[in-house]
Amino acid sequence: MKKSQQRLKTHRALMVAAIKLMSDDRSFSSISLREVTREAGVVPATFYRHFNEMEDLAVELVDYCFRPMENLVAGVRARRLTARQLVYESVGTFIRFARRHRRYFLFLTKERLGGKSRVRHRIREGINDMALILGHDLIGLPEWQGVPILVGQEVARMIMDQMMLQLDLVLDLPAGEVKEEIKLIAQARKRVWILLRGGLAYQDRRGRKLGGGG
Repeated sequence: MKKSQQRLKTHRALMVAAIKLMSDDRSFSSISLREVTREAGVVPATFYRHFNEMEDLAVELVDYCFRPMENLVAGVRARRLTARQLVYESVGTFIRFARRHRRYFLFLTKERLGGKSRVRHRIREGINDMALILGHDLIGLPEWQGVPILVGQEVARMIMDQMMLQLDLVLDLPAGEVKEEIKLIAQARKRVWILLRGGLAYQDRRGRKLGGGG
């Protein structure tokens, strides 16, 4: 194996090790560097060839978690759906994906509120990046034609905030629990749909007000 390939393999092993060590009762901050290297099967000195400190590992883990979500969104976007279909497909896909990769989303939800400042900031950036993509998708829908991008982005941010809140409930579901998952997906779809309709209603009122004032 080439050195570059070995380095990449070790780098990923350290990130996966940190995720494996997390649980419902353990946050990232409670995990030590030695625990991570032991789980990854390397000596502590190896860690410093990849990261300066544990916080650097956490920041990179955030990017590692958001990357597949961006690919997930891209897959839904490519299908050219209506607004209702977009809500239906995106919400269901997101929640089922979060359950399949529970430890990664557990990391995000814990660090979003309780992590170090730099990690929290990177999570906010990741959520905002996702909201920007969603905002552009919204104004591209027939129902949203003529709606300013700023309105679409505000609605998209509220949707992302709602989905992050929904994750708390999703991640508490026992493995194999299907009925409750279906209920949570239906609940999330309803809330997101209300936000979408609210965004259009806000734009309608805004348009009439501006028109009346002219």
